[in-house]
Amino acid sequence: MMFAKVESQSNGIDLIKIDNEETKIVFTNYGARIVSWKYDDNNIVLGNVVEADEFYESNPYNFGATVGRYGGRIANATFELDSKKYELDANNGVHNIHGGPNGIDKRFFDYKIEEQVGQVKVIFTTTIQSADDHFPGDIDLEVIHTYNVDHKWTIEYKAKSTEKTLFNPMNHVYFNLNRDNNVIDNHSISSSKLDMYLLGEDNIVKSMEPLSLVNTFQEQNIQFKDIFDSEDAIVKEQMQRFGGIDHPFDIGGNEMTVENKHFILKVNTDMPNIVIYTFNDTTGWNSDFNIYKAHSGFTLETQCIPNDINLLGDQAPSILEANEPFYSKTSYKISEKQL
Repeated sequence: MMFAKVESQSNGIDLIKIDNEETKIVFTNYGARIVSWKYDDNNIVLGNVVEADEFYESNPYNFGATVGRYGGRIANATFELDSKKYELDANNGVHNIHGGPNGIDKRFFDYKIEEQVGQVKVIFTTTIQSADDHFPGDIDLEVIHTYNVDHKWTIEYKAKSTEKTLFNPMNHVYFNLNRDNNVIDNHSISSSKLDMYLLGEDNIVKSMEPLSLVNTFQEQNIQFKDIFDSEDAIVKEQMQRFGGIDHPFDIGGNEMTVENKHFILKVNTDMPNIVIYTFNDTTGWNSDFNIYKAHSGFTLETQCIPNDINLLGDQAPSILEANEPFYSKTSYKISEKQL
C-alpha cells in the first residue's frame, strides 16, 4: 500500500513523503526537486530531509532540482533565434548556466498530489516569465513526479510557450548507490552506445563528433574508475582537465544502467542526451552542510546537449515553437541485486 504525506518546514518548504515499504522517496515544492530516495536505510541520492529548509536555498549544486528553462551552459550567454540575438544573464563566468540566476531551481512551485492504484503522482506547476530570464516567451510548465510500486521514479515535463524559444529542462539529481556513501568510482555505466562529447574551455562542448567509450574500452560496461584512470590520450586529457566526467553522452536505445555490487539503476528517456557529472569539485560551498568530497555522487541529466543552439543553429533540438506542446519523459528504476 503506497501513501503520501506532507510535512511543512519553515521558509515555505513542503516535503512530500511517499512510502512504498522497502523504498521511500521525498520531493519538495522548492525547485520541484527530489530530496531523498531510500532503499531500506540506504539513501541512493544526495540530499537533506531533516534540515531541507536550511540546506537547499544556500546549496549551489542544484541537488535534486528541476532545472530550466535551459539545462547546462549557453556559451557567452548569447544565442540567435530567427536572426534575432538574445543576451542572457552571465552566471557562470561569461556563460549562462541552468537558465540563469532566476532559474526554476530556486522557485516555489504550486503542487497537487494524486494517489492512484500502485502509484503516487506529484504535479508541480509554475510559469517561467521571459522578464525573469531574458529568453523569449513565457512558458507554462508542469513537472510531474510519479513513484510506483515497482520502485520506479518517473519525471514528465509538459510545457507550452507564448513565443518561439529554447526549452531544455532536466533534473539535477545526484546518485550514490554505495551503502557507505563512499565515492562512486566503483560504479559501472553500461549501454549499447556510450558516446562522450569532448569539452573545450569552460566545460563547453567543442565538437559534435563524440568519442565512443565502448570502442575505446572494448566493452559496454565500464567502471567510472577506469574512465578516471584511463591511459587513452583523449580520455586522460579530459579527466585531468575536469577532475572527472562532466560530459554529454549519446546512449543506445534511450536507456542505460548504472550499478555497483548492491544495486542496479536503470534509466529510460526520450531526451536526446544524458549529461553525466561526477561531482568533481565540491569546494564551492562554505557551509557546515558541505560534507561532500569529489566524486561523492553522479548526475544523469537527461536533456538536449548543452549549448545546442550555438552548436547546431536552427537544427537545435531545444528549440520550442510558439504554442506547440512540449512533452518529455524520463524514468529511473532502482532494484537490489540478489547476492
